[in-house]
Amino acid sequence: MSNQQLVLVTGVTGFIGAHVAVSLLNKGYRVRGTVRTMDKANELVRLNPELKDKIEFVIVKDIMAPYAFKDVIKDCDYVCHIASPFIVENITNNKDQLLDPAVNGTLSALEAAVTEPKVKRVVITSSFAAIGNFTVDPSNGYTYTEKDWNPITYDEAVSANNGIVAYCASKKLAEKAAREWVKEKQPHFDISTVNPPYVFGPPIHPMNSMDSLNTSNQILWTVINGSKVQPSIQHVEVDVRDVANAHVLALESPHLSNGRLLVSCGPFSTNSISKVLRDRFPEKKDVISEPSDVPFNEKHYTLDNSLSKSLGLKYYSEEQTYIDTAAKLWERAEQFAKAKLY
Repeated sequence: MSNQQLVLVTGVTGFIGAHVAVSLLNKGYRVRGTVRTMDKANELVRLNPELKDKIEFVIVKDIMAPYAFKDVIKDCDYVCHIASPFIVENITNNKDQLLDPAVNGTLSALEAAVTEPKVKRVVITSSFAAIGNFTVDPSNGYTYTEKDWNPITYDEAVSANNGIVAYCASKKLAEKAAREWVKEKQPHFDISTVNPPYVFGPPIHPMNSMDSLNTSNQILWTVINGSKVQPSIQHVEVDVRDVANAHVLALESPHLSNGRLLVSCGPFSTNSISKVLRDRFPEKKDVISEPSDVPFNEKHYTLDNSLSKSLGLKYYSEEQTYIDTAAKLWERAEQFAKAKLY
């Protein structure tokens, strides 16, 4: 891939955004990343010195603002739109805090792409949240594919009294809005979406504390942080590095023109995390919680990742994901602990 290809990555200092930037750089693309402040950009480079002078950082303070990306998309060949609000607690207004920001931020990126004739494709980070039906029993044995949609309506999302339900709705509504926009406007570019479930993996992005981990890594951190709390959780997972590579695939593959890419390496449970890490890090058994006696639910729904595999995406094993993530989390926690001493 020629290094003349320039990709705009929105939310480049986020958990997924930082890894997407790395994957793009590894494939020979140039990266222009949006940040709210240059402090965040500087912190990303401090944490990852190999990124020094590799990313062109540009400030976009409010992704919801009209024409937010218009001035930063110039000369870009592609866009990876990753920035989106993630709030599931202390929500007082679903519409204003979640739904509108997700939809308007996505449409803002598309409107900006119209102004740059070089743009060939906009890749949008969606989610399994836009696919799954969370009103049914998860033990129904169903296998989700790219054809499925979360059935929640806008009105139901506005009135939902559960932050997680509202967040899932925001991802569905943002993706639907993007697809309807493309159908109506018929722009000179196409779109594709990447739809991951729970995303584990080593965090390389700026964080304020361990409390600012993404939801998935918070689950793993609870298992290994010495609290001895063993949450009984079972779901479907993917490694953030695979999600990042999936963005590159979604950007390049002609098969994904206006398509979706559901990515997952398989099911996980907190018991499986505990067992793998207690075996790999015997010296850490005093801080890794013991597996609970809750059995693995073989009838839990699954995700069909056959499309991603057929297009060449290779997945990290769940064991490697847990090991790499745990090692990085302990490292970051130690850094935070040392910082408090000085």
